[in-house]
Amino acid sequence: MRAVSITSNNTKPNNKGSFRRRRLVLIVLACFMSWAGVTLWNQVSKLGAKDERMSSLQQELDETRKINEATKREIVRLNDPEYVEQKIRKELHYVKQGETLFYVPKELKK
Repeated sequence: MRAVSITSNNTKPNNKGSFRRRRLVLIVLACFMSWAGVTLWNQVSKLGAKDERMSSLQQELDETRKINEATKREIVRLNDPEYVEQKIRKELHYVKQGETLFYVPKELKK
């Protein structure tokens, strides 16, 4: 019987020790999970900001590509002498000898 009572006395301290270890592990785990949650929350907000920035840069890139394509078309058209003549006549108001240039006033909108 003595052996049984010694064993039962030894189990109580082991139970207290294992309970303390479990509690310590759970506290450490809770601290880790809290830290991980805060870090994840910060990363999600930063990711959202980066996503907004990326979409605005993508729109800017699309606009720049459109301007680039228009400029390339203009360069190709400037190699045509007829287009150059039309452009000079329209923008600089040049006329050929013997032609008369008439200005038509624009109507004011009310």
